[in-house]
Amino acid sequence: MTTKAPPFRAQAQHGSEQIGIDEGLLRALVVNDSPRMLKRLNSLLEEHGDFLSVGSATDGHQAMRRVVELEPDLVLMSLRLTVMNGLEVTRLIKSRARPPTVIMVVPDDISENRAAAFAAGSDDFIGVREILTRLPATIRRLFSLEAR
Repeated sequence: MTTKAPPFRAQAQHGSEQIGIDEGLLRALVVNDSPRMLKRLNSLLEEHGDFLSVGSATDGHQAMRRVVELEPDLVLMSLRLTVMNGLEVTRLIKSRARPPTVIMVVPDDISENRAAAFAAGSDDFIGVREILTRLPATIRRLFSLEAR
């Protein structure tokens, strides 16, 4: 019995393993407790062109369920969540056999937030005020996508 690889279109780095991407769009999950921010982040991903937003979650437990159900390639994770915060969820996500890339989205780009995000296993970190300018370049770098 063979298992079908998830659909991808670029090269994604997951640890030291590089995954070949050959078809479809990269699947993204947005995790944020603000409906306004969920809409904003989903719009940014859709504008990027290489991503399909496969879902969203508004708290930590829901985020974990969605990661298991949807198997996204990318998770945009809010630091502040109810039930479990984004750091706890990121640690759990990154303990999975084939974890998605996680970009932590935080209210303030301060060294304590940055250190905590990376200690939890986040692949990158973006302050909310920088999301419009940094998200496309961060995604291109993490997934080795050509500039569009």
